[in-house]
Amino acid sequence: MTELIVDLRAYRNNLSVLSEAVRPAALMAVVKANAYGHGLVSIAHAVIEHVVRWLGTVDIATALELRGAGIGGETSVFAWQFGPREDYRRAIDAGVDLGVSTVGQLEQIADAGAETPARLHLKIDTGLHRNGALASEWPQLVRRALELERAGDAVVHAAWTHIAEASDEEDSAAIARFHDAVAVAESLGARFALLHLAASAAGFARADSRFDLVRMGAFGYGISPGGGVTPQQLGLVPVMTLSTETVAGADGEAIVPIGYGDGISSLASGTVDVVVGGTPRRIGEVGLDRMTLQGGPVPIGEEVILFGTGARGEWTLQQWADSTGTIGEEIVNRLGRHIPRRYLGE
Repeated sequence: MTELIVDLRAYRNNLSVLSEAVRPAALMAVVKANAYGHGLVSIAHAVIEHVVRWLGTVDIATALELRGAGIGGETSVFAWQFGPREDYRRAIDAGVDLGVSTVGQLEQIADAGAETPARLHLKIDTGLHRNGALASEWPQLVRRALELERAGDAVVHAAWTHIAEASDEEDSAAIARFHDAVAVAESLGARFALLHLAASAAGFARADSRFDLVRMGAFGYGISPGGGVTPQQLGLVPVMTLSTETVAGADGEAIVPIGYGDGISSLASGTVDVVVGGTPRRIGEVGLDRMTLQGGPVPIGEEVILFGTGARGEWTLQQWADSTGTIGEEIVNRLGRHIPRRYLGE
């Protein structure tokens, strides 16, 4: 049977390590993309059991799914990537914090007819160009948000940004731009309860990037940033293990029932090792719904560990990523939602 084993105990351990690393800033656990493939609702409940009070979702639909799954108002849920026809009213009435980048978004929020004021995080673009107001647009965004606050339609709660985490020099420049933007907003009358800028890598490494809140995504799942840095060096434990079993191979080619239709990259062919019954085997051909293993026949029904913590000799996500020219985040997010998830430590 093919299954993804998600160790919630390891996830909670990682949250503890990260919370301590960013203290006194608070921690936001980012659960976008089905919690990086780990399972949105189960991960979210593990977050709030750990008394982390912020969840980052990217989109409104995911935020509303969390509210519908019983994640109550004591947990702040933050969304920031919006289409042109968003249901802002449902989001606001569900108590979803909104990361706003444009005056147009503010106008849609004002026209939403929500029963409660929208809680806003105003975003400045500090160089990543993912979204956010340009420096020339920032004063107008702040002024309009403050008008909505005075009208009772909004609460200007936070200022925030994304940074590239590409180099210390670029990040230092982005941090300086953020300070400048906050000063401009305050000169216009804004009073922010929160400032947030850093995600996993910068938040872990740089105290000057943490401000009041740090958004942690991949690190929470024990996925390292690459570049030779392992989860173990960060004090983190990989949360996901992918396993299956041989379905043919006693007298011929060893075959396992997982392939690129399940999210396995064809670049793993001839480059990645798995563990079969405790013995390493190189992946041969990767097909739609199966793959072959090099090295001759094996008994049918043998356990195959594709990746995990490394405790049983299996490769980690980082080793997969290094061998296939990608990052660990891409590997877990490729995996199909149809693959059963089994949770440890619920």
